Amino acid sequence: MRATVLLLLVVKSLALVEAAGGTQQAPNVFRIGVLVSGGSHSPALLKELEEVGYKQGKNILIEQRSADGKVDLLPNLAADLVRLKVAVIVAVGPTAIGHAVKATKRIPIVMVGGGDPVSRGFVQSLSAPGGNVTGLSSAAKGLGGKRLELLKEALPFVSRVALLNPRTRSRVSEDYPRVAMVLGLDFQTVDVDGSGGFDRVFAKITALRPDALITVRELSTIRHARQIADFALKKRLPSVYESEEFVRAGGLMSYGVNYMAQWRRAAVYVDKVLKGAKPATLPVEPPRFELVINLKTAKKLGVTIAPEILLEADEVIK
Repeated sequence: MRATVLLLLVVKSLALVEAAGGTQQAPNVFRIGVLVSGGSHSPALLKELEEVGYKQGKNILIEQRSADGKVDLLPNLAADLVRLKVAVIVAVGPTAIGHAVKATKRIPIVMVGGGDPVSRGFVQSLSAPGGNVTGLSSAAKGLGGKRLELLKEALPFVSRVALLNPRTRSRVSEDYPRVAMVLGLDFQTVDVDGSGGFDRVFAKITALRPDALITVRELSTIRHARQIADFALKKRLPSVYESEEFVRAGGLMSYGVNYMAQWRRAAVYVDKVLKGAKPATLPVEPPRFELVINLKTAKKLGVTIAPEILLEADEVIK
């Protein structure tokens, strides 16, 4: 009898050890949903998550859903992430964020490039979001005018400016025409209407004979960043953009939101949410703006950037 009891105790102890060991060998694996209107998530997101202890396939699984520019697909893509019961959704851009918000009031949503999340109804306030949404905003007043001012200060000879506006952007900042008038600039907008592609748009811009080109940041222009930069260089047009990826593709200068930094900060929000923080109490971060100048492009264009503007730059590509 005594031997039987001892045997049972040993078996029970082994079972407990095995169960404990099994728990250690199978940590929680969090599914992280990523919803984008086009393209894919930035490597900066995964890299930053790895910095705080997460590894794809080990304790996280990133489930990306991209509409590839077809925004009518976003409702189903958002619903798919909800069906997967992801732990958090990283939604990029106001359109994708809006569909994520419609798809769930339960799953935490981290915004990247959230525009003005208060006016869009994503959050109650920046300091106290109050729902299941938090993250990074990208709204700021006066950016269009600031780009024109930087352009005129950097290159005083500029008097006529063309703005390349994608058809997906129904309106552009009112600052552009207002500040152009104050600066004495002839300002013309050229819309990308979807017919004839960018070659037709480039022909329209050429016909206007501008001294410089400004390009609105949108999925279509991001995809054609190199083509736009090459056109500007061929026509010897100093070009100003809304974000730095255009400058890395050969554009002259950009002033706008640092989206790479937003991806990195999104990882910090994801980490907090996975550790139990509630989006309702995580303040929304304002955007960080950067001036990036490509001196290699300036040399090819044969223009000299005013020294005071170079001193203002956050990054100078040489």
